[in-house]
Amino acid sequence: MEGGLINLLRAKSEEGENLLLKDHILETLKKACELKKFAKRNREKITFPWFKNESCFQNFFASLAVALILHDLGKISYKFQKKVYGKELKTELEEFLKLSEGINLRHEILSSIWASLLLEDTQDSLKELVSWFPKIRTAILLHHYNDYFLGEKDLMKIIQNHPEEVERYLEFLFKKGEELKVFLEGIFEEVKKEFKDTFLEIALQVIKKERIKDRAEELLKRIKERDDDISDFAEFYEIDNENPDYEFFVFLGALRRCDYSASAEVSIEEVKNLKEVFKPNGKSFEERIKEKIRCEPKWQKEVLKRFQSAESLVLIAPTGSGKTEFALLWAEKNKRKLIYTLPLRVALNDLFARLRENYFEKEYVDILHSTSFIEKLKEEEGRSLELERKLTASKLLASPVLLTTPDQVFLTSLNYYGSDKVISVYPFSSVVIDEIQTYTPEMAAIIIKTLKIVQILGGNILVMTATLPPYFEPFFFEENQDGWQISEELKNKLEKFKLSLKKCDASIVKDEVKNYSTKRHRIKIIEKFLARYENGKVEINEDAIDKYLSKEKNTFIVVNNVMKAIEIYKWLKEKQNFENVFLFHSRLIEKEKDRRINEIKEKIRNEEKVVVVSTQIIEASVDLDFDLMLTEVSPIDSQIQRWGRVFRNRENKNYDIDEPNIIIFLGEKEKDEYKVDKGTNLIYDESVVKKTAEVLKNYEGRLLTYEDKRRMIEEVFTGKLKEDFIKGVLEALEFLKFYNASKRSEAQRLFRKLAGFQVVVPAVMRLCDEKLKKFSQFIENEENRNSTYEEIEKLFGLSKWEVKRVLYEYSVNVPIFYFEKLQKERLLTEFKGFYVLKIKEEYAEDFKEYGIDWFIKEKLKEKTEEELDPEIW
Repeated sequence: MEGGLINLLRAKSEEGENLLLKDHILETLKKACELKKFAKRNREKITFPWFKNESCFQNFFASLAVALILHDLGKISYKFQKKVYGKELKTELEEFLKLSEGINLRHEILSSIWASLLLEDTQDSLKELVSWFPKIRTAILLHHYNDYFLGEKDLMKIIQNHPEEVERYLEFLFKKGEELKVFLEGIFEEVKKEFKDTFLEIALQVIKKERIKDRAEELLKRIKERDDDISDFAEFYEIDNENPDYEFFVFLGALRRCDYSASAEVSIEEVKNLKEVFKPNGKSFEERIKEKIRCEPKWQKEVLKRFQSAESLVLIAPTGSGKTEFALLWAEKNKRKLIYTLPLRVALNDLFARLRENYFEKEYVDILHSTSFIEKLKEEEGRSLELERKLTASKLLASPVLLTTPDQVFLTSLNYYGSDKVISVYPFSSVVIDEIQTYTPEMAAIIIKTLKIVQILGGNILVMTATLPPYFEPFFFEENQDGWQISEELKNKLEKFKLSLKKCDASIVKDEVKNYSTKRHRIKIIEKFLARYENGKVEINEDAIDKYLSKEKNTFIVVNNVMKAIEIYKWLKEKQNFENVFLFHSRLIEKEKDRRINEIKEKIRNEEKVVVVSTQIIEASVDLDFDLMLTEVSPIDSQIQRWGRVFRNRENKNYDIDEPNIIIFLGEKEKDEYKVDKGTNLIYDESVVKKTAEVLKNYEGRLLTYEDKRRMIEEVFTGKLKEDFIKGVLEALEFLKFYNASKRSEAQRLFRKLAGFQVVVPAVMRLCDEKLKKFSQFIENEENRNSTYEEIEKLFGLSKWEVKRVLYEYSVNVPIFYFEKLQKERLLTEFKGFYVLKIKEEYAEDFKEYGIDWFIKEKLKEKTEEELDPEIW
């Protein structure tokens, strides 16, 4: 065959550039060498046993090399080569592959057959490496193929499920064995020429290329003789879903990171030595912090002195006290990859800019969340290829400093397909979880289980919060820290989920901590409702709002439901003639949300007075500072988050006025307890809201310190209520033991407790931007749903990522209960991963102003709240 198989067989064909199979194998091995060098240079700080022990270290990388050499050999088939060549499949190659024509098995399954033939479990030499063979075969089978939840986990199952195709492929391998042996010899020679590393030499020794024909014949014979048990021919690794072997997932994840980074032509790790990341230009973080905040990080240094560098901590310190700087000093001490998580994208984007500008070299810091491509698009100015590479590097966690939302890196405990890529970086990582108090018990269970995986694999953990909910304590701390009591039954159940974290409380140096002793809030309790539902309509307490609202103060009005916020906003604007009144909630057009926040900030900077009517989205999403808040009651941790938007950026100054700056509407009493209205009850736990109301009464009129707020949380979450929450987390953890998500998007929906969909509204797009008129009409037409990005660029001059940006900016998040309603009304089409909502032009202005809830209620004629899932009311 002219040129030989080695110069004909392809791994892929993209944009006219054809990549040979041998080239792809060599590229993946280069990535394995990069990963090994990275692990070796940073071993001093790594505690994961496979990387710490020299023998285990060599076997891990030798096994990885074996898997990479074999992982794509299943692409040697008629179907695959015809696909990548198209009509240009060379005659001699087509003739060679003729025997495999009609075999429709995925290449991963065929590659695992190759691994069964070329790796003999009975080898006498290199016994330690031979013990890896089952893991290698299973990793090859799973490296693209979502078979984790199906039955094909060993050779016997593969043969049983595809008997004719397996036999035909083995016949092909047997009859073409000599030519294939020559192909493998060519690969081996290329590897020897390209690399001089010992682990690759060992890998080549254990792959028995000369045995392919004999082994194919032997397996064929056993199949035809109907051997009852073929599993001893080539053992696979058995995955136990209930008790996962996370070390195996480190191996599988490493294989896939090498494979994907090779295909995308990006680095598997952006730096070789992490020390250079934490001391750029020879400056320590202490020096950098001094330069940026113009004072020494005294309390952070003092607290850190009390702990070993490898210890995992829970830091409890006030908002605005310098927790981020503490995290950076902690990360510098550990000198590992830094994965920093925050729950909200807006806050994450701000931190991304701050870290790049003040603390790290720009190329060391990356960001990963569902719309992080927009941040990267600003930098790349239309360079699509570079943007694609940066996004791939983000998803492969290649950067030494990665800022991300928890749904991107903390869902590994849900066993979704692909979680191994994330798991494989845990041994190298220091993981920060900021704002832990914002998560529900169900979300907390996912985080706790994931942090357990991080600890098992030797990763470091830093949890940070201003107010640690007491029900976290038994899961985080080894011993009773503050005299909290739980039953023996709960103690026993907790044992297997407990994390070994050390409590790190800023109170030990409180005189040095900014905002620790600052008194920022004085609360007033109103035993009336702020807004409530009566007969399917929102009723507003107009007299109370009139009484406490001041046109001389920047004011937040915070309610627990979207329709309450809409009705209060309309009343203020239309009947009270407030000029600078704004509506803010999660189900507005994305671009409109950004515009409103920027306008609010601008008006406050210009000393204009504004009123913002909002839902609880405001609790942790934007850095705004108001003079006064009117709020519905909510759980105490939620309340304290809301208060954080009032008297916020006042340079450590105490609030010294007798008038309250937080007005809390508890609702009316019924039989000596506060009645929780329907809208609040469907979002929050009723018993927590009632207990919060009781506790708040005891603090009315007092000027509140940070310690007061911590005490309030402890008083709410105590006794039976605390035990109930602990039980809730434990129940969720037990559920997770048996839970497997088939893909990450499913895992993310479970984590967010929101089956939401991004829905584009072209009518609003036309209203806001005349230039997008034709594009908006184009996406409304169902006939265009399969248009390629190339076709779109020719028509409208928008690149692939500009299209994605525009679609996102003019989309709204629609919860499942609304989504089903829109589908039923046949108002939705699809375009490029988004749903498209067609509405009349006359509705566009109001849709933009009020959001999806207004459209559902006013234009789809919902008569009562009972007709829809009432959570949104």
